[in-house]
Amino acid sequence: MSGARHPYAEAEPEGAPDRRYANADLLPAATGEFRWHWWDFAAIWICVSWSLAHLMLSGMPGQDRFTWPQTLLVVGIAQLVVLLPSLLVEHAGDRYGVPFAVFARSAFGVRGAALPALLRFVSACVFFGFQADLGVQGIQLLVGDTAGSDYGDVFNPAYLVFLGAQLWIISKGPNGLRRFADLAAPVLIAGLAAAMLWASAHGEGPPLPEPARPIGWGTEFWAAAAPALASATALFAAVGLTVPDLVHLGSRGRPAEGVRRRLGVGLLLPVLMTGIVLYTMALMSLSSYAADGYSGSLTLHALDDMPGGGVVAAVMLIVATLCANLGLNLVSAGYDLSSTAPSVLGFRGAAVLAALAGTAVAWWARSSSDYQVLTWANLAEGFFGTVSGILVVEYWIVRRTRLRPAELYRAGGPYWYAGGWNWRAVVAFLVGGVLAVGGSPEGAGAASDGPLLPFLAPLDDFGWLVGLLVSGGLYAALTLWGRRAAPAGD
Repeated sequence: MSGARHPYAEAEPEGAPDRRYANADLLPAATGEFRWHWWDFAAIWICVSWSLAHLMLSGMPGQDRFTWPQTLLVVGIAQLVVLLPSLLVEHAGDRYGVPFAVFARSAFGVRGAALPALLRFVSACVFFGFQADLGVQGIQLLVGDTAGSDYGDVFNPAYLVFLGAQLWIISKGPNGLRRFADLAAPVLIAGLAAAMLWASAHGEGPPLPEPARPIGWGTEFWAAAAPALASATALFAAVGLTVPDLVHLGSRGRPAEGVRRRLGVGLLLPVLMTGIVLYTMALMSLSSYAADGYSGSLTLHALDDMPGGGVVAAVMLIVATLCANLGLNLVSAGYDLSSTAPSVLGFRGAAVLAALAGTAVAWWARSSSDYQVLTWANLAEGFFGTVSGILVVEYWIVRRTRLRPAELYRAGGPYWYAGGWNWRAVVAFLVGGVLAVGGSPEGAGAASDGPLLPFLAPLDDFGWLVGLLVSGGLYAALTLWGRRAAPAGD
């Protein structure tokens, strides 16, 4: 694979990649190597959408007063804000076949790309451990343990079983996830259909939510929509920077198919997400379900009194959580960690370490009752907008979509900058990041001590967008200002 020249690549200098910055998993994907097709992405997006929809609706401020078209509008805007920049970023992964952590070297430097990579790695590890709780609920529901064990205990046998299943799938590499997703999606779809049919026949609620005190479409709605949009955007933030890593697996290297494939794969996620949000609202309404933030509860409630309903709910929860946790967290974490030490860690080893690290963090947080780790993970996600802004400017404005893939793995080339770091990207990252997260609460829930920087509190609701615009704009100004000093043709 290291000797294969990607069809989109420009003329590249001779010589093998530097082993300090490359391994077989990080090199450009050979044509058809992973054999991912649009239906493989659709399978993962279905699981991801189902895993996120209930969390979004449960935690969205003002959701109990929104009509269903208003909720869909908020979700649609949040997706547009986050996924449009992400699709611009994933263009490079699809065109050149490189994972996100390698593409980031074009802006941050061959060494400097470790900064956004490790940031994303930390966030993925934290949420991997906590999201696994949902799968553990499914296992306990499947075996009939609905009241005994604490699913938050990582030494709980159910947790160890679920962790083992995740490790086994990811140890097969990205294609292991693809094969599992192709099996999981039909199972989940069948379960969703069964839940809707049962709720339609036996539920007592209206087909779609009818708030007791609905908000109109005037000033009151837009005032309530601001925090709701911020909540939905924050949930999509991690998804946005995961998309490029998954999409690069479908790289084919055929110019005639590139645009169609990118549009098809890129549109799948928002279309499926919007559809499943609408489905989830209908299921909640029909079954008169009061959202409590746990996906298993909704399905179990909707299937109440249905013969075998508990088993159906458990299987849905297990397969959806397995697929989503691997696709959203372990894939990105594996590539990120591998990119920081390519000569030591390949994708599989890095993904396994990420899973173990996420489990260790979750165990520590629960055993010490210190959930500040979730606060810091959310702050890390606040920086994701800054990274997207910098990469969009670098790829579309500075490079005009032209990269030299071989140079992403070498010292001394156009992506080496100064000692492997691009100071302009780092400055833009820090400035945009401070503005994006500086107004966030210090602590979680009742333990919150107020904003980190009180004067930035008004920006907190739109931190992701602030980071995107400020970092992207500052990076454009710094880079284009100093462009005359750049090497010819760079």
